[in-house]
Amino acid sequence: MGVRIPLLVWGLVGCGVLFASDVAQAAQAEPLELPVLSAAPFVLMLAAIAILPLVAGHFWHSNLNKAIVALLLAVPTAGYMLYLGPQTGHASTHRLWHSVEEYLSFIILLTALYVISGGILLTGDLRAYPSTNTAFLATGAVLANFIGTTGASMILIRPMLRTNSERHRVRHIPIFFIFIVSNCGGLLTPLGDPPLFLGFLGGVDFFWTLSLWQEWLFVNGLLLTLFYFWDRREYARESPSDILLDETMVEPLRLQGLRVNGPMLLGVLLAVVMQSKVIGQA
Repeated sequence: MGVRIPLLVWGLVGCGVLFASDVAQAAQAEPLELPVLSAAPFVLMLAAIAILPLVAGHFWHSNLNKAIVALLLAVPTAGYMLYLGPQTGHASTHRLWHSVEEYLSFIILLTALYVISGGILLTGDLRAYPSTNTAFLATGAVLANFIGTTGASMILIRPMLRTNSERHRVRHIPIFFIFIVSNCGGLLTPLGDPPLFLGFLGGVDFFWTLSLWQEWLFVNGLLLTLFYFWDRREYARESPSDILLDETMVEPLRLQGLRVNGPMLLGVLLAVVMQSKVIGQA
């Protein structure tokens, strides 16, 4: 198992690089003019992901049912694109295949980062001070740009939850974690957020998003400031027994798996940078 996982990751990365030139050629083609209603399947998919777990949890827990919902929304969209091509003079089949390649490159990157980050384990139980929690979130906002928002969330969510396990007024912590680490943090590189990677495959320069550091700093700084004062208020409302327990149950942070997975993370970063060169030459 220890050998299969690295081979899987490097295989995914290699496939992503091979897809880059074809995706770049598709990005240079003239875009289709689509009506606003063509976005309805995507909107319905997002609504299904958000609503069905709440109103039909038993149904949605089945992976088969999820696949059925996805196919019901995806197949008509693909059929519409194939129909639209001859009507407008576009090579729709060729364009649709390039869309599939772009999607595969996107999934390959997420899968590689997910597998690699899943092999990195950060354990520990610190004192759950507001400053400690804010530091967790700030670290996640930076880390998300290198291993993706999903990877950063996987690594940091467990020690953060364990750190705050002795407290009771912690409902706000997962919410801010999602806002900062799982969403807003990964703005500075195409590795951070999926839409940025799709833009990168569409021809946006890899380092262009670094120019958004001021916006990144403003949004995340605002969220971190709001979180700090919110958490400080909730911390002050904790019972003395909970505070004492939190200060007693302390375990230093320990990082495992970085020696094997660290080089693979670097390999993914280099592979994506190589893609930028391939796209520039296409």
